[in-house]
Parts: sequence; structure tokens; C-alpha cells
Amino acid sequence: MFSDKLLSLLQTFTKYELNRFRKFLQSPYFNDQEDLARLFELINEAIRKGDETVIALSKEAVWSALYPRKPFDHGHLRRLASDLTLLAQRFLVEEARQNDPLAEALELQKVLEKPELQKHLSGVERQIEKMLEQSKGKSTDFYFAQFRQHWNIFNRASRSVATAGYTDKLIQADFFLECYYLAQKLKLYISWLLYRGFRVTEREVPVIPGFWQYLEDERFNTVPLILIYRKVIVSFTESENEDHFQELLLLLQQHAQELIHADLRECYHIAQNYCALKINQGKTEYYYKYFHLIRSMVDHEILLENGQLPESVFKNFITVSLGAGEYAWTEQFIQQYAGFLPPRIRDNAKMFNLAYVSFYRKDYNKVIEYLRDVEYSDVVYALGAKSMLVRTYYEQSELLALDSLIDSFKIYLRRNKVISKNLKREYNNYLNIIKKLANITASDKKAIADLRQRVMQTSYNMPKNWLLRKIAEIEGTTEK
Repeated sequence: MFSDKLLSLLQTFTKYELNRFRKFLQSPYFNDQEDLARLFELINEAIRKGDETVIALSKEAVWSALYPRKPFDHGHLRRLASDLTLLAQRFLVEEARQNDPLAEALELQKVLEKPELQKHLSGVERQIEKMLEQSKGKSTDFYFAQFRQHWNIFNRASRSVATAGYTDKLIQADFFLECYYLAQKLKLYISWLLYRGFRVTEREVPVIPGFWQYLEDERFNTVPLILIYRKVIVSFTESENEDHFQELLLLLQQHAQELIHADLRECYHIAQNYCALKINQGKTEYYYKYFHLIRSMVDHEILLENGQLPESVFKNFITVSLGAGEYAWTEQFIQQYAGFLPPRIRDNAKMFNLAYVSFYRKDYNKVIEYLRDVEYSDVVYALGAKSMLVRTYYEQSELLALDSLIDSFKIYLRRNKVISKNLKREYNNYLNIIKKLANITASDKKAIADLRQRVMQTSYNMPKNWLLRKIAEIEGTTEK
């Protein structure tokens, strides 16, 4: 295939970006090689036709299209691909700059410092002030922009210490730099805390002596991110004191409008991690707290990242919402947000999770109906769908269908080349447990105790809680 590096980059461009890149290439300021524009048109046409056409682009075919009368020159073609890759990367930088008018204005502020450009400089600085006032949230970028603005002014003023307000400009630049640094430092520290929660690590994020005491300075009470991040850290380092978490929720509620969506989304995800920690400790009431955090994210319209919803977030939210017993809300959430999942898994995710809701509702006929529309080409959804169908047949006491499905499931596991040996072992164990569960008698205390012990040793990939409930139900029949 012709230049995987170039093709993989251009394939990430939207149609809008491809059209913009064409105009970029047509500008002699950025590109003075006509052959690069022709090469782009060739690739652009292939991208619009689909992945198979892109894969079929061979070096010889590209060369023949560009230079039909010249002998093949591998070195020249490689240079063209390299030059077009560099221009595509520069285009992305230019697009990012245009999408950040504040950063562009701050660069212009620095450029216009010549005395003869004072009128232009004054106009740009008024523009910067206006953009900062209209900023949608106080992110770390906001504080860094404030620092850059005041630093540029301070630098200009420092050439003449007699300049009016010199000290004020110096102190303002220093304050905003501190806000930027402290918020970023706390964010890094939180990332380390979360990582430490599920991975063993001997390394720590160091802090200078007196750092935590310094954060208590009242000047930082006006900085929402610092207030929230401090409370996050205390919530996790003193997790047994749940009052800290309640105070964190209050801070999130109070300052939600002062944060940009990306920061607010991240803060909610961090709070959800705390809930997950408590759920894993057996405190099931945190399902409801977790669920209310999810609802808050929906209400604030901050779920989407670049117009898409990550599959892991989608699945996790559904699991938690069902755990909280919010079946109707969960179904509505699936219908509303499945369309924002990556296209490759969108339909499977929607049908599978609607089946999941129906399973919780004990509407087993609906489960089977939804699972019929799940494509088994995706191994993850194939395993999930088959596993749910096994439980559905068990719940319906369809023992013949259950036996048949277990046998076909085992054949699927044996023949599949993608599934790891460990996962195959886990699923085979799960299927054997179900088979024993379907045939065990309530009077066989030893068999029940052995089965429970076996379930307790299963992986968390398996529906352990459901299996334990089914065992408890069998035991309950003895008492009757």
C-alpha cells in the first residue's frame, strides 16, 4: 500500500477538513508544489470511495496516475508523500490556531509591541479583555491566558519601571501563573491517586514542603478548580470520612457554571470513581449517588466528547443506572445517546443494552427479541449476548434450549481464534456452573455449598451476583 503514514492521517479528516485542506494546498504561501495538490486529489477521491479503495492504492498506481510517461521513481514518490504529510500536519496546527482566537490574539499582542503600532495593540488588548470576560469557564487554559496577557503587559512595562501600575501588573501576572500551576499540579496528583487505586506503584508525584498549607491561602478561594481538586484529594486520601465526598458534590453543584465542559466532565468522572470505590466495598447505596452524578452530567449536557460518547462510558452508565433500579431512565438514555457512539459498534451496543434493560425488568421475551438483532461479528457483543441468553433461558426454565445453547456456546469458544485462553476458561467454567445450577436439588446442601464456593472464585467478568442470587433462591425452596 502507498504511504500508510500519510493515508492514515488523511483518513482521520472529516469531509469538511478535506475540503479545507484542498484550499490550504492551493495557497502558494503554504504550498508551491503543484504535484502535491494532484497527489492529494488522488487520495481524497480514494478516501471518499471507502477503505477498500484506499487499501488498493499501490505505489505503482499512484505514480502512474501522477506521471504516466515517466519511469517509476521510488525516492521521488517517497519525498512527495513525506512533504504532503508535513503539510497535512501544518494544516492541523493552523486549524487549531483558528479555532482558538484567544491564543491567536495573545500571540498578536506580543507581536504588536512596537511603539508605532500602539493603536493596533490597544485594539487587540481590548479584544483579549472582552474574550476573557466572555469565557465560558475558568479552566487552566483560562488562567494561563490571563497570565500571558498580564505577562506581556508586564514585560512591556518592565522596560520603564516608572510605568503607572507596574507593581499591579507584576502581581496579577504572578497570581494567574500560580493559579495555572497549582491547578495543573493538583490535576496530576489526582491522576496519580486514581492510578494508585488500581495499580501497584512505588513512584509518587512529589510536592514541595508546605505545598498543602500554601493552598489554603484565601486568594485561591476564588479559583473553582483549586477548591474542587483539593476536595477530591481529601475525599480519596481520607475515603473513610464520607463527609468529604458530600462536600465535593456540593462544590461541583455550586461551581458547575464556572467550569468549561471538559473540566466539569472530568470532575464528575472522578466523583464517579469514588462511588465505584464504595460500591466495591459493598456499599450499594452508592449506586444511587453514582446514578445522580450521571443524571447531572446529562442535565449539564457534558457527556459528549468531540460529538461522540465513548463506548466504555455508555456501558458503565447503563450498568450503574440498572443497579440503581432506574429502568425507564436507562432505556430512554440508550435511545437518546446510542446514536453518538462510534458507528462501528452503534447498532450492536443499542440492541444489546436494550436487551440488558429487559433482562433487569424480567421481560425475557423482549430480551430474546433484542438479542436477535445483535451481530455476532463483534466478539465482545457475541460473548455478552450469548451469556445473557443463557441466563434468560435459565430464568424461563427452558432447560432443553439452555442445554442446547450451552453446547453451541462451548463449540463457539473452542473454534474462535480471537478469544484468549484465559477468557475461554472463564466462560467454560461459567457455563458448567449454570449447568449444575439447573440440575441441583435444594436438599443437597453440600452440592450447594460447593457451587457457591466455585462461584465466589469466578472472575468479575462473569455475572457473579446473579449466580449467587440463583443459589440463594434454590436454598430458599428448602425452607418452604
